[in-house]
Amino acid sequence: MSILARDWAYRQALRAPEKPVLVALAEHVGGAGRECWPSLARLALMTGYSERTVRRALRALESAGLVRIERRPGRPALYSLNLSTTPDRESGDPGQSVPRTGKNRK
Repeated sequence: MSILARDWAYRQALRAPEKPVLVALAEHVGGAGRECWPSLARLALMTGYSERTVRRALRALESAGLVRIERRPGRPALYSLNLSTTPDRESGDPGQSVPRTGKNRK
């Protein structure tokens, strides 16, 4: 586990389900690295979300530039965390969420 990646993930101004998914990814990063490859099933187990919700959160994290996803046929995707991204401190809203794609939720 990379403490640097985990601490970076916790500092991001996100809400559920994006934040728990980002933290779960960070828990899989080794040493001083940025990359990991947990399965969707593993991320779902760690976060308590369905695989569908995890996929949606991953797309939102990718759109926000926090995670780069390399899809690899027949193998789990390779996730690279953008550790150079810093939280938006100017907004003053630590609960700010990444923009949602798709249907609007109430």
